[in-house]
Amino acid sequence: MPSPLALLSRPIGSVLDRVRDAFDTPRAGAIAVAILVVVTIGTTLGIVALGGIFDATVDQQVTVDNPDRPPESTCERFGDDPDSVFGERCDEPARIDVDAGEELRDAANGYLHYGLIGVSVWWGIFSLALHVGALFAGGSGSVGDTFVIAGWALVGELLRVIAGVAAIWVALSNAAITGSTFEAIAEEIVAAITGTTGPLLVASAVAIAVQWVIVVGGLEAHHDLDRGAAAGVATVFAAVALLLAVPANFGSF
Repeated sequence: MPSPLALLSRPIGSVLDRVRDAFDTPRAGAIAVAILVVVTIGTTLGIVALGGIFDATVDQQVTVDNPDRPPESTCERFGDDPDSVFGERCDEPARIDVDAGEELRDAANGYLHYGLIGVSVWWGIFSLALHVGALFAGGSGSVGDTFVIAGWALVGELLRVIAGVAAIWVALSNAAITGSTFEAIAEEIVAAITGTTGPLLVASAVAIAVQWVIVVGGLEAHHDLDRGAAAGVATVFAAVALLLAVPANFGSF
C-alpha cells in the first residue's frame, strides 16, 4: 500500500510537470511582463482600497492643529501687520475638527508609489537572488530566464494583497472605533487588525506554496536543474519568505 507521502507526491509532481511545460512556451516572457503589470496595478488598487476601508469604517471627528494657520510665534510677530502675508491666515482657528477616516484614507494614498514602484523593485531583487541560487545549484539559464521565473512567481504577491485587504475590511467592519484622538484610533485599528494575523499567515503560506511550485517548474525548464535540485533552491527561498511573513503578520501590528 502506497504511503501517504507517495500519494501526495503524485498530484504535486503532476502540477510541477504542467508548470515546467508551461515555461517552455514562446510566450513565457510576455506572460511574465503581463503578470508584473497586473500585480503592480493590483497592489496599487489594494492601497487605494485600504484607504477606502479606513474612510468607510472610521467615522470619528478628531481635533487637530489647523495646518492652514501659521505657528503661534509667527502670528504673534506678524498677525497684526496688514501688509503681512500671514495676517489673514492668523485669523484662522488654531484647532479644527477633521474626519479621521478621510485623513487615514489620504495617508494611505500617500503610499501609492510603493505599489507603482515597489513591485518592480521586489521583482528585480528576487530575480537576482534566485539567479545566484540557481547558479549555485548548477543551473545553466540566463539572468533573463530567471527574471521570467520570478515574474511568474509575482502571482503569489497578488494573492497576499487580496487576502490582506479582505481581512482588514472584515476586521474593521466588525470593530468599534471610538477613539477621540488619532493615537487612540490607531491603537483600536491595530487591535482590530491583530485578530487577522492567523488568516493572513495562512494566506501567506498559500501564496508561498504557489510561488514554490512556479519556481521549481521554472528552474527545471530554464536552468536544466533536476527536480530535487530545483526543489532545494525553491525551498530555501520559501523558508526565508515564511520567516519574513511571521513577523510581518504578528510583529508589525
